[in-house]
Amino acid sequence: MTGTPGCGRPWWERAFGPEYLQVYAHRDDRLARDEVEGLLPRLRSAPGPILDVGCGNGRHLEQLAAAGLPSWGFDYSEHLLEIARERAACRGRLARSDMRHPAFAPGWGAIVLLFTAFGYFDDAENAACLAALGRLLAPGGWLLVDLPDSDHVRRSLVPESRRMTAAGVEIVERRRIDGDRMVKDVGCDQAEYHESVRLYAPAEISAMVEAAEMRVVDIWSSLRGPGHDDRRRVFWITDRYSASRLSPNTES
Repeated sequence: MTGTPGCGRPWWERAFGPEYLQVYAHRDDRLARDEVEGLLPRLRSAPGPILDVGCGNGRHLEQLAAAGLPSWGFDYSEHLLEIARERAACRGRLARSDMRHPAFAPGWGAIVLLFTAFGYFDDAENAACLAALGRLLAPGGWLLVDLPDSDHVRRSLVPESRRMTAAGVEIVERRRIDGDRMVKDVGCDQAEYHESVRLYAPAEISAMVEAAEMRVVDIWSSLRGPGHDDRRRVFWITDRYSASRLSPNTES
């Protein structure tokens, strides 16, 4: 696993602090509403409650609750959880947990990992994480994994960018491909942090899913629905038995 320079801790223990919300301020509540709306046709028929893994500041969880879905979320970042608790719809629905060892009982109708909440670890740990989450699903439940389109990332990489936030904070982002990982060094408000996420091709995710005795039923290019293209890879995964009864674009 790639660590944070000069720190000794893994990057994901450092990255999700106060600076993170400034860097990703454009990933706002309005966008979360549009994304959850695109997921609702399937999530409404999920055979149990929804678990938002890596829920962050609760923007998607709030929208799931607003849609009337029984939903809970967890994250590793105490800072982001504190902000999520400020949302009335999220109170009492949050926990702190490590996604590699989720502290939850099975029976979830859908488990969602949104906005690249997967791929932080090495391949063995990522595979074990996926399998552990799959074991929490109710029969016929959905495991939803939202990742960037790895081919598009490689083709369109911008090595460096600078921008000002609405609050007047300059964000400097330096990006590079390091083998099979997308690495980003971020400077923000006199602070710096580091990101390193595995870039998975669809065939690699499918192989990982099959090894966990599940199957990819569908791959969308946007959380907003199959009719949109946001350069994402949204994997709809279920158990093998249920997958045999489903075909791509099945709304169940």
